[in-house]
Amino acid sequence: MQRTFVRIMSVIGVCLLAVGACRDLAISEVLYDPSSWLGILFQEGWPLLLKLLLALSFALLADRKHKFCYGAMLLCCLLFANDVRRLTHASVFSVAIIVGLTFSLLVCAGVSRWLSPWQKERLRPYLQFYLQLFFTVLLLTSALKLVWGRVRYRQMEEASQFCVWYLPCGVQGTSFPSGHTSSFAATVLVVLSLRFPRLRSHARLIGTAVAGSILLMMLSRVIMGAHFVSDTAAGMLIALGCWRFYDRRWEKWFYDHA
Repeated sequence: MQRTFVRIMSVIGVCLLAVGACRDLAISEVLYDPSSWLGILFQEGWPLLLKLLLALSFALLADRKHKFCYGAMLLCCLLFANDVRRLTHASVFSVAIIVGLTFSLLVCAGVSRWLSPWQKERLRPYLQFYLQLFFTVLLLTSALKLVWGRVRYRQMEEASQFCVWYLPCGVQGTSFPSGHTSSFAATVLVVLSLRFPRLRSHARLIGTAVAGSILLMMLSRVIMGAHFVSDTAAGMLIALGCWRFYDRRWEKWFYDHA
């Protein structure tokens, strides 16, 4: 199932890169709609959910041997609170910060207490797997953004600022590749690595849902003018390649402890 999924998504990604090489600008001109509810939902909602997931991951990994995870959890909670402040247009020292920080800490504490020690131990390798995958994808995506310097569609003042994806632009832009797409894809792809018996019987349905959600994220980024089609395809392929690499490294452990 995983091999088929990787092949299908790889073909889709490569095809979108080929289309983007010729039609990136034209596609963005047709789809651009900054008031789209889908685009706003993914653009503003995903960073919040991501930081909460990271905080929760560190919270469940934290123990006497891994005390640094408490600091990482707190940092993610602060970043979550800052996003809440930004969305509410509040000041740095505001109720929004307190509410966001309190909410994220309560979620982490609540889930941590709700899960039994056995459940936490079973989740631990998957959480480690996810964090390795996420930060690898984050590093690669950030490095390419700095090197490529492609201007976002919504930041373009004239058509001459557009440049093709397959050549570094050398300007101050962060369009290529899509960070929203790569981080989102890395997160949902972890679901395909779960070796829980109840999930195996629904492998095709889960694979379809994962692929569909990734494609929706890609579409939303183009609609918002944050990225071109090729940017989102590159972000997805980065996450897909990194996921496949780490999934193979952890595969034996997952099967032995399923």
